[in-house]
Amino acid sequence: MKKTKEIKKEMMFSSNAIILRSSGDAAVQSQGFVAHWRIASYKMALFVPGMSNSQVLYNARVAETLAKAGHDVTMIMIRSMDDLENNVKIMKEVKIHSVNASYGMSWKELEERHSKVIFEDMPMWDSRMVENFKLMTKVLLESCRRLVENKEFIRWLAAEEFDLAFTHMYDVCPIGLIHYVKIPSWIWLNSGALMDFIAHNMGVPLIPSYVPPFLQESSDHMSFIERAKSFIGHTIMPVFWKMFADKETAIFRNSIDPEFPDIVDIARKCPLVMVNSNELYDLPRPMLAKIVNIGGLGMELKDAKPFEPEFQKIVDVAEGVVVFSFGSIASAHKMPISWKLAFIEAFKRFPKKHVIWRYEGADLQDKLPPNVHLFKWIPQADLLQNSKTEAFLTHGGYNSVQEAISAGVPMITIALFGDQPKNAKLAERQQFSINIPKSKVNADAIAGALQKIFTDTSYSQRIKRFSQMVRKKPVSPSHLLISWSEFTAEFKTLENLVPAGNKLNFFQYHSLDVIAFLLSIILFIAFVLFTIAKVLLRKLWSTLRTSKLKNE
Repeated sequence: MKKTKEIKKEMMFSSNAIILRSSGDAAVQSQGFVAHWRIASYKMALFVPGMSNSQVLYNARVAETLAKAGHDVTMIMIRSMDDLENNVKIMKEVKIHSVNASYGMSWKELEERHSKVIFEDMPMWDSRMVENFKLMTKVLLESCRRLVENKEFIRWLAAEEFDLAFTHMYDVCPIGLIHYVKIPSWIWLNSGALMDFIAHNMGVPLIPSYVPPFLQESSDHMSFIERAKSFIGHTIMPVFWKMFADKETAIFRNSIDPEFPDIVDIARKCPLVMVNSNELYDLPRPMLAKIVNIGGLGMELKDAKPFEPEFQKIVDVAEGVVVFSFGSIASAHKMPISWKLAFIEAFKRFPKKHVIWRYEGADLQDKLPPNVHLFKWIPQADLLQNSKTEAFLTHGGYNSVQEAISAGVPMITIALFGDQPKNAKLAERQQFSINIPKSKVNADAIAGALQKIFTDTSYSQRIKRFSQMVRKKPVSPSHLLISWSEFTAEFKTLENLVPAGNKLNFFQYHSLDVIAFLLSIILFIAFVLFTIAKVLLRKLWSTLRTSKLKNE
C-alpha cells in the first residue's frame, strides 16, 4: 500500500551529473539550479535466498539503495539450511524478517559435499555433480513446502500489503507466494548475469550460435563443438527448469488450492527483470526493454577504509600486492594439496610481491614463504582499490569480477563451478584477465600468469579503461534500480513490454511451420519440374528412337 508519507527530493543539475537526494541528507554543493518535487514512498519486499553471504550482500545492496531513496524496504530472509551464518551488515533503515524454512539440512554438510567436487575437473553429468544437484533441488523443494505450510508467515506476508516484491533467480516458490497474497507487482532479480530460463520465459532471443548457455564455458566466439553444446543446452535447460517448477506448483496445489495456476505461467507475466550485469562488459546479445542491467550496484568507488594494522604492515613493505580469494562458498583450505603447493611455489618466485590470501585453514603455516600471508577474512574491496594492488587471483564469481573492474585491477581466474567458467571466459575475452583451467593448475601456469600481469601493462590499461567506462556510464545502476522500481510499483503490469514471441509455441517461434510449408512448396515445384523433365526426356528419347528406326 502506498504510504501517506511524502518524500521531498531534489534534482541538481551540474555540468557532468544529475544528483538525487532525499530531504534530510547533507546539502550537496553544485552550480546550476535545483528542482523540487514530491514522490510517494512505496512498501517493498525482497525475498532473499539462504544460499550464501554473497547472495545476502547483493540483496542488501538493492535494499539499502531503495531505502536511501525513501522507500519502506523489508528483506525476507529465507533460511533453507541450518547453521548458515549471516555476516553481512545491513543498515538499520532496512527491516529484516527471518523465516525458518529448513528441513534439517546442514549448511556445513552441503559445503563439505560441494568442496569435494568443485576443485576437480569434471563434466556436469558426473555422478557426484548430479548427486549435489539433486540434493540442492531437494533443499529448495522442502524449503518451499515449509514456507507454503507456514500459515503464520503467509498471514504476515498478506497483512504487510507490499506494493512491490523482488524475488531471486534460484527458486520459483516466492513467485507463487507473491501471487497468492496478491502483491500487485514484482521484479525478478538476478544476482549474476541473465539466467537462461528467465530469458526464455521473458521472450529474450537465445541464439545458440553466439549466446552460450549460462553454465557453458564459452565466449561468444565458439567452435563447432561449442555451438553444438550451446544448441543442446538452450534446448534442454527450459525443459529441466519446467520440471522443477512443476514440482513447486504441485506444492501450492496440495497445500493451498487444487486450482492454483501453473507457476511457469505466472513467471511469464513478470513485469520486469533486473540483472546484476552491465552491457559494457557482458557479452553483446539481443535484449528486451524489460531487462534492466544494474550491474555494479553498491560498488561505486569510494574512499577505501583504512586498513587494520596487520594489513597495512603488509602493504607498506610490499613492492606490489596480489589479492587471492575464492569467495564465500568455496573454502580454499579444502582444495587439493597439489594446488596448495603449486600456489606457494609460484608465489615464492616473486619475493617482492606480497600475497594476501583468504584461507580458513591452519595447515600451511610452516610452508609459507615470507611474502605470503593467510587470513580467514580480508577487506577485499579496499585491498583492490589500493594503488599497490597489481593482480587479483579469483574464482571468477560475478561480484568479484565486477569489484575488480570497478577497482581497475587485472585478474587471474580459476573458475570452479556454476557461472564462473563463463565469467572467466568473459573477462578473458575483454583481455583484462588470464584464465587457468582447473586441469592446468600448477606452479608454472600460475607463475606464468602472474609474470604476464606484472610485465604486460596492456592488462592493467584495458581494465582501467573499462573501470572508467563503467564509472562514466550515462545512467548509474542505482538510478536505474530506483526509477524502474518506482515505475513498476506505480503501473504494476507492463504488458506493453511483453514481446509477441513469448506467446508462440516452439514451432511458431522458430518458424518451423513456415519453413516446412516453404520447403514443401520447393519440393512440390522440384517434383513438378522433375516430372515434366522426365516426360520431355521420354518424349525426346521416343522421337530419336523412331527417327533411328526409320533411317534403318
